[in-house]
Amino acid sequence: MTEHNFCPIETQKKYFKMQLQLATETNLPLFLHSRNCADDFIDIISKKRDVLHGGVVHSFTGTVEEAEMYTDLGFFIGINGCSLKTEENLKAMASIPTEKTYD
Repeated sequence: MTEHNFCPIETQKKYFKMQLQLATETNLPLFLHSRNCADDFIDIISKKRDVLHGGVVHSFTGTVEEAEMYTDLGFFIGINGCSLKTEENLKAMASIPTEKTYD
């Protein structure tokens, strides 16, 4: 999901929930993108926590707190060039345990 204006956020939420349902039905991990919408993203994932099979939040650009919430929910954090653009990004990346990163 992203808060950019590619499509309305409610549409993104609807199809994100459908994607999570497919992941639970197929017992597959997720490869997810979250940009500027961590509160909605974490809220939706948290409600499915017990039936999801983990995965990766790739191209992570969030905060220390968001990284901790994602890893607490069983996800790995994907780090790339987008993840290293600001001081806040660098602090967040440094806070992620190595065993919870995916590159």
